Amino acid sequence: ILLTELCERLTYYSVSANLVLFANTHLGFTNPEAASINFIFTGTGYAIPIISGYIADSFIGQYNTIFGSSLIYIVGSVALVLVAAPYDLPFSTSAQSAFYIGGLAFIAIGTGGIKSNVSPFGADQLKDSGPLLIQRFFSWFYFFINVGSLVSFTAVAYIQQNVSFFYGYMIPAISMALAIIIFISARSYYVVRSPKGSLLIDAVRMMWQGLRVKLCCRNAGARNGRITSIFDYAKQENGGSFESSQVEKIKPLGRVIPVFILIILYWTVYFQMQTTWFIQGESMNLKLGSFKLPAAALSSFDTVSVLVFIPIINYGVYPLYKKIFGRSLTQLQRIGIGMIFASLAMLAAGILEGYRLIDVHENPLPQVVAGSTFNASGNISVLAQIPQFALIGLSEVFTSITGLEYAYSEAPEELKGLIMGLYLLTSGLGSYLGSLIIVIVNAASRNPKVQNSEWIPKDINNGHLDYYCYFLAGM
Repeated sequence: ILLTELCERLTYYSVSANLVLFANTHLGFTNPEAASINFIFTGTGYAIPIISGYIADSFIGQYNTIFGSSLIYIVGSVALVLVAAPYDLPFSTSAQSAFYIGGLAFIAIGTGGIKSNVSPFGADQLKDSGPLLIQRFFSWFYFFINVGSLVSFTAVAYIQQNVSFFYGYMIPAISMALAIIIFISARSYYVVRSPKGSLLIDAVRMMWQGLRVKLCCRNAGARNGRITSIFDYAKQENGGSFESSQVEKIKPLGRVIPVFILIILYWTVYFQMQTTWFIQGESMNLKLGSFKLPAAALSSFDTVSVLVFIPIINYGVYPLYKKIFGRSLTQLQRIGIGMIFASLAMLAAGILEGYRLIDVHENPLPQVVAGSTFNASGNISVLAQIPQFALIGLSEVFTSITGLEYAYSEAPEELKGLIMGLYLLTSGLGSYLGSLIIVIVNAASRNPKVQNSEWIPKDINNGHLDYYCYFLAGM
């Protein structure tokens, strides 16, 4: 399961790492358009899990959902290879763009189907081994994710930028095929649980009924029982139509949804790595001696940060905190600490961008990236982005890993797919929000009397990406 996740993440990040660059240089999209495509692609991939979780819980189970989603995934991966083929295609650029976006859609559906099920499926293999092993499983799960990410943002990104996108997309397609082979080869060893039905529809009905009863009859239930959740209003004794036992199964949603809403903003910051930070990086000096770094390679410092800090925090910081204070950090405290580091990452990006904007006008460096020329900052190396990537990696160890653990531990058996899907949906909504914020800030900052007045124009050397970073840090 861990190796399957490694190969799947290698495929996914190999697609997303240079998506902005491919959309710029091969399909003619502008920077804001390319960033929006990336946000929507990412958002869809993380929105699908709520549907795939429901399908797994209600109909075909986690194993079959993972396998079926993998087949859809491979179709999208092959489509990208065909679009990047090194020969003239008998299609217009618009048709190629549509085919490319179609391939991205298949990949988003495939990765979404896998994501909502693979981590709880893996944790189920250790369900009888206690909470400590489950916590360590999620840490190792995240470790393997970042091994795949590291290969994507270094070796594969280099091939895409400096050799060919054809070979750069062929590698992830092969990796996804390997993921399928590895996953099905261990079928006889898995603990496979039959679908027990999903409470998704009931949850929606209870939420609606609870809101209606609460708003229409504010004192309902006050005499009959203790109200601790909006779902309590859906109980028969409080004016609703559901039995108390049914409502109690759903009530964990009331605990997790407020936390998940806050995590949406975390993901909006996190996904800047493949969008605005990438755009920032390709406008910085990519040369390291005679070697030209791929702009996407800086994301590897996020990965390295995660790989380094996972063992340090799990086997050093957490036990030391417990020894000193006599108690462990709660899951919500860990999530909050990660959000602080994410805010610091955006602050670091904004400060760097302020210096880059000054230098790019004083020391412009024409730089060719994937066949297109960008005016870069001559004196500021792309390696100056390392602090912001390291900080976002540190935030992942606290917020993202703990979020997975929180979603799994709070979910009863009938809600595992649903709650994991909701948690992953926060990533999708965070990505969609990132796309929406770009549109809003550009509209708000646009002055019809001033050319290139937007914060994120076609050429970021004429914009204020630093203001955008400070805005997200504040959020």
